[in-house]
Amino acid sequence: MLEINHGLVEKLKKMNENLLTIYQKTPSDNLIIRQKLQLSNAEIRHIPRFSTKALSDWLKGRELAAVDGSVNQTKGEAPHILYLFQALAKTTKGYQCQATDIYSPLLHSKVEEDESTPANYRSHLLAKLELEVAIQLLEERPLAILLMDGALYHYRIDAPDEWEMLRKKAIEKDVLLVGVSEEITTENLVKLEPFLLFEKQPHTYDRDLLFGVLEQEEMVFIEKIQSKAGLQSVWMRLTSDPAITGFDVLEEQASFKDEIASLLLTLTPRDGRGIPLWLDHIDREVRVTDKLVEALVEQYIDPDIRKKFFEKKRVSRPY
Repeated sequence: MLEINHGLVEKLKKMNENLLTIYQKTPSDNLIIRQKLQLSNAEIRHIPRFSTKALSDWLKGRELAAVDGSVNQTKGEAPHILYLFQALAKTTKGYQCQATDIYSPLLHSKVEEDESTPANYRSHLLAKLELEVAIQLLEERPLAILLMDGALYHYRIDAPDEWEMLRKKAIEKDVLLVGVSEEITTENLVKLEPFLLFEKQPHTYDRDLLFGVLEQEEMVFIEKIQSKAGLQSVWMRLTSDPAITGFDVLEEQASFKDEIASLLLTLTPRDGRGIPLWLDHIDREVRVTDKLVEALVEQYIDPDIRKKFFEKKRVSRPY
């Protein structure tokens, strides 16, 4: 059995003490943060849940759909990597559009990459595929709402042409376009005067400040910090989990924020992790697993090429 180094244990204990000193909150701290939200003109509202009939009436015969993508790679370091991409858009009635792609830096010279590829080609290609299947589904089915995995803002950065096409089509067809985020990595609250005292902390992520602050089935919107680049975002707590999730929506469709929140709540298990089940379902279907990557590479890549470029010596370690 591995003997744990005593010095490492002591350093972990000290790290725990430091984290508790800086970041631990009490129920009274949560109450203070809630008061600061009110001082910041935050709109805090209870989210009503749709009944089956209310949901049917709201959809008006149109479909609900979600989009997600996945990328995985062979075990190696650039440029000796092969990336496999998949994207899936699917309605709750089972109609789906799918797209795939592969990429390896080995097929592109450094000059070509510098001149013609985005800084992060992996993010660009995955976003592009997700947007393409979203556009295809939007054109082929009568949709009421299209849920995207992650904030809409990143599509605007990673694949601007495809994003603009989807944005315009969604507005034209009256399809609500919604990005659902499970990781809130912004630091916007500390920009507001009532929250300036938190600037002394090394990190002031909104998700950490709001942990446990919202009641279950509550949402919060602060126009000053949650309107950006033609989008509006909302933070919410849909389940018993004290962590927040969020969604963003086109500015042109922002008047539907309350209905969108009700729909997301209705689609999310009360004791789940705060993400609508249909998005999790798409995630499971589209995921490119390690086993899938290994199987495909083993079956379709020449053994000599595989050994030369895509196998690392560490896999031959005797332990």
